Amino acid sequence: MDTFEPPVDRTPQELITELRGLADVDWETVWNGPPLPGQGLDMWCAQFGWTPTQFEYVLNVVTDTGGALTLNALGGSWAPVQSLSHWVWGDNAETPEGNPRVLAEAERVWPVYVTAMCSVLGEPAWEGAWDSPSFPAELGPYAIPEAESRLREKSPYRIAYWELATPGGTLASLRITPALGTADGSDDGAVNMRLTIYPRPLKAEHR
Repeated sequence: MDTFEPPVDRTPQELITELRGLADVDWETVWNGPPLPGQGLDMWCAQFGWTPTQFEYVLNVVTDTGGALTLNALGGSWAPVQSLSHWVWGDNAETPEGNPRVLAEAERVWPVYVTAMCSVLGEPAWEGAWDSPSFPAELGPYAIPEAESRLREKSPYRIAYWELATPGGTLASLRITPALGTADGSDDGAVNMRLTIYPRPLKAEHR
């Protein structure tokens, strides 16, 4: 389950801008990871147009276009970097009764952000909802929740992925994830949309 952040509201155009800023990134250098904090880290980030803002357990950076990215590494280590993530959009309900509205809003904005992604990356390799019969079992080595929990929690609520033409293969995914208690109305609901880029080629299996 994704860690939940306060709702972010980046516009589709801002997402396009961030994707274009990542288009020429040397992903092999990113995946190899940065040096430890200090001047070396600042210089490493500067080559991508990034400024480090937090570097305990994960490395948070701000891009030269104002976006916030997180570089995730196993166990708080610095290398290798396992993924790069960017919170895109979110919404929350004040009471469980508001959960249907939150999920309806997720349905409304999803195609708008997918279209924004497609304008930069082309058509996705796969796109669909939590109840799709062709939902992927995994994205490369990255597990998708088992069908039973996915159908019960409607998580991921929506997901799309793109295979990027980079050396060694890179996978980009956009997903909407509901907080626990959103689907069944047992708690105040929340949904978040996140862009994640992974450093491995896609080897997806389908149920």
